[in-house]
Amino acid sequence: MRKAGWTVLGVAVAGLVTGCAGSPPAQKHPAGDGKPKASQRVKRELPEGIHRLGQGVTTEEGTWKLTPSALTEVTPTSRAKGLPRGWRAAKMTWTLTNKTGEIHQLLDLSPTVRYGAMGRPAAEFTDSGIEGIPDAISDDPPRVKPGGAYTLTVGVAVPADAAGEPVTITTRPSTMFGETGDVDFFEGPFPGAPARKDAVLHPRPAPEARKTLAFGQWKADPQMTVDHVRPEGTDGGRATFSGELTVRNAAEVADLPYTPMKKSLRVYYGDELKEADLIPGGAGAADAGFIAPQRAATHTFHFSLPKGAKAESVTVEVTDLGSAEATFEGKIAD
Repeated sequence: MRKAGWTVLGVAVAGLVTGCAGSPPAQKHPAGDGKPKASQRVKRELPEGIHRLGQGVTTEEGTWKLTPSALTEVTPTSRAKGLPRGWRAAKMTWTLTNKTGEIHQLLDLSPTVRYGAMGRPAAEFTDSGIEGIPDAISDDPPRVKPGGAYTLTVGVAVPADAAGEPVTITTRPSTMFGETGDVDFFEGPFPGAPARKDAVLHPRPAPEARKTLAFGQWKADPQMTVDHVRPEGTDGGRATFSGELTVRNAAEVADLPYTPMKKSLRVYYGDELKEADLIPGGAGAADAGFIAPQRAATHTFHFSLPKGAKAESVTVEVTDLGSAEATFEGKIAD
C-alpha cells in the first residue's frame, strides 16, 4: 500500500484541482436497428490530451511508458481498507516500463482520481491482491532494470449510483524535490450500466457585471462555483458546516496552464461580513492535482462559526495566491 499516495478527495480543503466531466450523448441509430451491438456503440470522444484507459503513454522525456488498464469491477473482501460503505469497487493495473538502458527508481505516479461530470473525488482502497501504489520515495524504493516493467494493482471506488460514469485520472510524478514531472491525463468508464444519465458539464456563466454570485451560479473566468453549503454539527461549541467548490478547466486541449486548484477560501457571516473561517490552499494542500481539459473538479471544504454565532447565510471569497477570483453568497441549506 502506498504510504503517501493517492489523495482521497473530499477532505477539508482549499487545495483544489479540476477533473472529470462526462461525454457527448450517444448518436441516434437508424430506425429498425434495434438495440445497438457493443461494436456499434458510439465511443466517448475525449478532448485532445486525455488518453483512454488502456492506452500507453511515453513520459518523463522518454524515460518511462505508462500503461493504465481499464477498470474492472470487483467484490471486496473483509480485508478491504479505505473503501467507503456502500461504494462500488473496481481495480486497475498500472504497467510502468523503464525505456532506458540503466536501472531507475520506480516512478512515483501521484495520481488524482475523479468521477462524473462534476469531478468528485474517487477513493483508493486496498484488499487481497490490490496492494496499491508503493512508496517510491524512500530509502529503499522499488527499482526497475533497463527495459524492465513494474506492474501494480490499484483499487478505485465510487458511490453506488456512479456506475458507468467517466473516471478521470491525473498523474504528475513526484521526486524528493516535489511534483516536478510531466502531467498526463487518462479517462475511462467505471464498470456497470449507468445508474443515472451521463451528462457533460456546460456551465452557463453569470453576467460579468454581477460581482457577487449566488451559490450555484458560475463565474465565467475562471469557471467556478460554490454550492451545497450545509450544516454538519458542532465542535467544541462551534457550529460546523461543509460546502463544495467546483472548478472547470475550459481549455480545449491539455496545454499549459493546467489549472491547478490550490484555492484558498475565506468565509464571512452576517451583513457586516464578520470573518468566520479561513481555509488556506497552496503547497501541501490536499488534492493539488491538475484538472484535465474540458473537465471539472469538485472539492468539499469545511468551516465553522465562532462560538455562539448564528447565521442563516454566509459569503465565501475564493482566492488564488492572495488574489480574489470570485465571491459567492447564499443561505445555508437545511
